[in-house]
Amino acid sequence: MSFYGRNFVYNGTSSEIYGLICASTQGGEILSPAGSSISILEEYITRRETPYFYGVSFPQKLQFEIEFYSETEISRQKVREIERWLFGLSEYKEFYVIQDDMEGIHYNCLFTDATLECVGNVVYGFHATCVCDAPWAWGEEVTHTKETISGEFTIVNTSDNTRFTKPIIKLYFDANYAEVSIENSSATVSGSSNAMVFETVTAGEIIQIDTDLRVITSNKASIVDRFNGKYMYLVSGENSITTSEELEKIEITYTPARKVGS
Repeated sequence: MSFYGRNFVYNGTSSEIYGLICASTQGGEILSPAGSSISILEEYITRRETPYFYGVSFPQKLQFEIEFYSETEISRQKVREIERWLFGLSEYKEFYVIQDDMEGIHYNCLFTDATLECVGNVVYGFHATCVCDAPWAWGEEVTHTKETISGEFTIVNTSDNTRFTKPIIKLYFDANYAEVSIENSSATVSGSSNAMVFETVTAGEIIQIDTDLRVITSNKASIVDRFNGKYMYLVSGENSITTSEELEKIEITYTPARKVGS
């Protein structure tokens, strides 16, 4: 842990309510996990000195040790309240450290392996492991909206994820089309098309595509049989997107990765 911010917010509750601060008993140089560890995917074969390189994966989530302290004694009643708030939860919660250079950045995390920090028999703090849901922290949700759009347009994806960002895409139609496609030419792999194609689209239809969960819905007739099964992703930086027909509106929403370490 290398935060200089003292206060924090977890699961919507401020640490100030319990008089807790982020602190560390370590002095001098501190090494803390940066996250984004990769595993190189490659294969060696006989009579070849260099391996075939297939890419990389992110096998490890970001996790780091963290300590919370109080400047005064923590009663056992308050220990119970703090433990209900911070530890033993059943799903990831948002964790914000209040410091200037982390505004709008949070970790989705759980605190595990909690122990009490005591002086004699008096409790003054807690030590735990912060386990995140990803190799990085997250920024604030971003939505790019384009109205009365056709042909090519550009959006900038600010995510620090150097692989694909998988957005939620919402398409609004005010006319009937036999076929509509939308493609991101910046995110093609080996020249293969990632165009999402929809057939028999009607005026007033709204199609939503969750490209991460691969769930597609429509406020009209069943969309599954009218969809080609391909999903459009975003790359970090500029994305050149093309629609084959005019859309009343398109919304592209994602939460950007933030590689701020721990």
